[in-house]
Amino acid sequence: MAAILMLLLYFYFDPADSIFFPPCPFYTITGLFCPGCGSQRAFHALLHGQILQSADFNLLFVLFLPLILLAFFEQVRKLVFRINIHKKTSIFNSTRFSRSVLIVVLLFWVLRNIPVFPLDRLAP
Repeated sequence: MAAILMLLLYFYFDPADSIFFPPCPFYTITGLFCPGCGSQRAFHALLHGQILQSADFNLLFVLFLPLILLAFFEQVRKLVFRINIHKKTSIFNSTRFSRSVLIVVLLFWVLRNIPVFPLDRLAP
């Protein structure tokens, strides 16, 4: 139910000019983009079928969306069917996977704040 409400909220209200969505506190304080900056606008654009616009807002969010959806459906499967997902059946329980995601996120965070072409394209 909460997921449906969230989808409706992001579909009908644009985070760029709606009071429902708070601004990024990291950007507000530092003036630098965090890895999540632009992801709310990217999600709104994706819900409207604007994939390229979504990638302009936050490329990492768009690229990680399949992983996000996989994690969501894995959790739903666990709750609905009461299935215990073991370490060997889920990539999310892998130390190597977690470290890889952390490295990619930190690298994206640094690169999107370098004001040089083509890295400036990573900024929202």
